[in-house]
Amino acid sequence: MNRLIYSVLLAAPLLATAANAAEQPAPDPDLAQFRSAYTTGDGLSYVVMNDEKGEHVYRYGDASRVAAKKDTRGYMLFTCASPHVFIPQKPEDKTALLKAQIVKAGDPRFAELDTKYLAHCRNPLVKSAVPKNKQ
Repeated sequence: MNRLIYSVLLAAPLLATAANAAEQPAPDPDLAQFRSAYTTGDGLSYVVMNDEKGEHVYRYGDASRVAAKKDTRGYMLFTCASPHVFIPQKPEDKTALLKAQIVKAGDPRFAELDTKYLAHCRNPLVKSAVPKNKQ
């Protein structure tokens, strides 16, 4: 009896994970280009979104990439002060993601966006994403 209980306790999380994976919606085909750029690469990357208020610079890294590969329901982006989850099912988020530009290390604007991101950041724990040998 104890073995049965032990087996059930071990298997339950695995079954729940499989059930959640089966319930996830397929990635939005309109966002295929964004998703491909978002989920590839490594290290920190910047996302630039323009709207009527101006240019918004977000940053994300490997943990967000891994999460997006496992879960198609949203994209986690960060300002210096807080995380923002963009959900493709929300029309305003989908519109923003469709217009977004992803800038990775090595891209011409990377250092400029890094400077801009840090200029608006008052958190001393947030550091530059530019590799030390490139500064």
